[in-house]
Amino acid sequence: MEREAHTPPGLPVVGNLPRLARDPLRFLTGVQNAYGNQYPLVRVDPPVGQSVTVVLDPELAHEILADRARFRRPSVGVQEQRRQGLVSSDGALWEQQRSVLDPEFVGGRLAEYAEIAGETLEETLTEWPESGTVDLFEELSILTMRVITRSLFSRDTDRERGERVHEALATLNDEFDASVFDLLLPERLQSGVSSEFEAADAVLDSVAAEFVDWHLDHEDPPRDVITALVDAKADPDIELSENELIDQTVLFMTGGQETTALTIAYAFYWLSQNPKVKERVRAEARDVLDGGRPGWADLSELTVTERVVRETLRLTPAAWNVSREPREPLTLAGTQLDEGEFVMLPIYAHHRDRRAWSDPLTFDPDRWGTTASRGDDAYYPFGSGPRVCIGRQVALTEAQFALAHVLQHYDVAVTADELDLQPSVTLRPSGPLEAEVSALD
Repeated sequence: MEREAHTPPGLPVVGNLPRLARDPLRFLTGVQNAYGNQYPLVRVDPPVGQSVTVVLDPELAHEILADRARFRRPSVGVQEQRRQGLVSSDGALWEQQRSVLDPEFVGGRLAEYAEIAGETLEETLTEWPESGTVDLFEELSILTMRVITRSLFSRDTDRERGERVHEALATLNDEFDASVFDLLLPERLQSGVSSEFEAADAVLDSVAAEFVDWHLDHEDPPRDVITALVDAKADPDIELSENELIDQTVLFMTGGQETTALTIAYAFYWLSQNPKVKERVRAEARDVLDGGRPGWADLSELTVTERVVRETLRLTPAAWNVSREPREPLTLAGTQLDEGEFVMLPIYAHHRDRRAWSDPLTFDPDRWGTTASRGDDAYYPFGSGPRVCIGRQVALTEAQFALAHVLQHYDVAVTADELDLQPSVTLRPSGPLEAEVSALD
């Protein structure tokens, strides 16, 4: 039996759209806690443009993410509409891409990436000041980009290149944030992209091209993600997109850099707010690593550190929302959805749902040793289903290593009492995330 989706009460004429656009985290969390025990989904109906359906039932969210036959990932924003990387592609192209790239993220490759992460951390810390104030997110972005390019592209990244990419991503996120309202309007009413956006996009293309060209110029380049794509492009049985090499390089370069840097930065924030937990992480690191750099064999011993990363991803997931749209009209949880209707799966809100979590706003890493489980439906920081993040284990490993190794040698204290978050393409701080760093004896 079909029924009309519940629509939360809103303002006259404009409804809830301004609230969603102005403060999506507050709106989605409020709707989740107000209606999650009554409705599997709710709908926001603007006076013009498309409807937005918000899925409140986490189990239903997983069903949607697993159902590629009925749902696809919408192309949200100019970046995704232009590129055909693993995140934005669909159908047969996505299947070909995933089959080519999956072998680069399993087994022995993960151990190799872990060793590279440990080496890069050790080298990076030698460049940190003995004491001072740093923009922690920027510093960690440069670190994670070095790890990604050395792991996946077999090439190192200097600070200047890392800063260029970090600044370009900030510009793209700012523009996306400003255009969230646009995305829900009819196309004729949407604003175009700015010259700043075009310049930032060109920076990403240029940096990606440097890595791709290096591989194409070498007769026998190292085996890595770009080499796998080059080989696949030469295989007549595999059909990839025309700009495959650049698009995928941009995807891994930016996605692997930014989301992991955010996770590490937010973990340092939560540890700054919870100094006793920080000391436990430091004690564990010194016990397991004894001052040395972390390696693959150490990962399973860093249990407190792992719980801190898990809890950070619960409270401040870099991927704060996942979106889908029906491929054709369908019925979902008794509600009719139109083809192309915008469906939000609000990870941030599900991670803070008081029905799923005890004391949901409290940073409590020890919940992961008792009541919480990484398999809970209400916890999916890397998505779910066949399109789950391909680099999730790389990100988790790098985050654990960064926390453990840095805290062996430095104290890191984020100065902000509260995070001012900007939900854009990712969940970013709205400005620099300043931290006081000081070397330990």
